[in-house]
Amino acid sequence: MTDSPPAGFQPFGVTDGFIGHNGPYYWRQDSAGQLEFGFQTDARHGNPNGVLHGGAVLGFLDTILGHAVVKGAQRPCATISLDSRFIATAAPGEWIGGRTTVRKLTRSFAFVDAEAFAGEKLLVAATAIFRIFEGEPRK
Repeated sequence: MTDSPPAGFQPFGVTDGFIGHNGPYYWRQDSAGQLEFGFQTDARHGNPNGVLHGGAVLGFLDTILGHAVVKGAQRPCATISLDSRFIATAAPGEWIGGRTTVRKLTRSFAFVDAEAFAGEKLLVAATAIFRIFEGEPRK
């Protein structure tokens, strides 16, 4: 386990509530201009089987999916559904990365995908639908 994120990552803007408890989360822009997210896992993210708890990874993915929607729609949102496929496991102490793809934005809904990985190993693939609300997103 490292005490600092990989090069180029900076703290994610939200640090209170569950996000603060599960994180901290980080982000950076890659050379192609795409956002990449990540968080350093530790013992609190583990389950009794000695691997990361699925809820810790899904909480991370739900957060970065919502961020992608707010960034794209410039309005607040909430998760309607989050479908996940657990593909592999990782041990507590690993850096977990994540990427999102916005498939479609309408006035009221967003359809988005995400992946979580440890190094090059894909851990979870997810698809979500978000409700987009009127108003300004939280700063």
